[in-house]
Amino acid sequence: MSISVNKGYEQFYKGTEQLQNYGSDKKGKTKLVRYEFNTTDEHGNKVMDKMSREETLQAMKDIRSQYGDDVIVEFSGDGMAKLIEGGKGYLDRPFTEEEAARQAERQAAFDSAVVHRENTHRMVIPNVQTNDKLYNSLAGADEEVVKAANGIIKNYLLPGNVSDMSEEERKSMIAFGMEEAKYLAENYLDKEQAGEFLSAMETIAKYGMNGSVAEDGTVTYHIEKGLNSAGQVDDIDILKEKAPDLYKEINELNLSIINHKDGEKYGAKFLELHKRAAKVLNATNEKGESNSEAAVKEYKKWEEETEKTELPQIFKNTKYTSIQSFFESLQNQSQLTNDWLNNSMARLMQWLKK
Repeated sequence: MSISVNKGYEQFYKGTEQLQNYGSDKKGKTKLVRYEFNTTDEHGNKVMDKMSREETLQAMKDIRSQYGDDVIVEFSGDGMAKLIEGGKGYLDRPFTEEEAARQAERQAAFDSAVVHRENTHRMVIPNVQTNDKLYNSLAGADEEVVKAANGIIKNYLLPGNVSDMSEEERKSMIAFGMEEAKYLAENYLDKEQAGEFLSAMETIAKYGMNGSVAEDGTVTYHIEKGLNSAGQVDDIDILKEKAPDLYKEINELNLSIINHKDGEKYGAKFLELHKRAAKVLNATNEKGESNSEAAVKEYKKWEEETEKTELPQIFKNTKYTSIQSFFESLQNQSQLTNDWLNNSMARLMQWLKK
């Protein structure tokens, strides 16, 4: 590797934000800490080689050990090895009966691992308002329902990769995800909760519809953080876009303060960065708008465009009375195969299993 990540985790730290407790767990998470391991920096300069599986696991373990149980640590970046690989491409010739049996066992183990991973990691939707609406609507719901909602988002509304799908299939998958959300709302939530839940899920589905798919199938989603309680875009988010070097300095200073490094004097440095930040925030564009005012305007434009996004209306006459009638009513209505739907039914049943 180009650097020793074992002793240099601070440079991959991307910030901390407060979270509202959600779900039925009263000991919910209160903070989200982000670490991003990329092989290159924002200027294209090489920072590190891609880590092996073992190095990735060790880095995650070392970083996670620094935080308490009330913290969610989020890892991202192309420098980390994928921890779960799919079950494709084991052999280039047909399986024998014995090989097919072994492969089925491996695939079952893989599917179980994926379900377990989805059931133990709740998503944080980047938009604060949508995140709050989603988890407020699930407050008091059974934990299995919260897990199923997260599984729907991760697998169907905001999947990380769709390399094995056409664009029509991707749209069908988003529509299918909304049908599963309606099934949850109909059978597991009261009327008021159901309305808020479906409203949040529809917004998330619109984020999904607006995702950009790269040649390798990786999907990038443009989801704005949203306005704070004062109706403004947070200063730190404006600095991240308008003055990335200054943003980095502020994060590094905050990290130093958190770690209480011996001999550090923060007062003068804090004031210096504060003055530089104020200049950036108050700087005006050609329309006479400050960066703060322009950021609010840009957010509202994004919000309006998101709201106008139309969701695909693919599935008709869906029945929500039972899991069996639900999936049978969805068959033969989309680009998705019945095998795909059957596998998804099994996955939903696993999520909801107590």
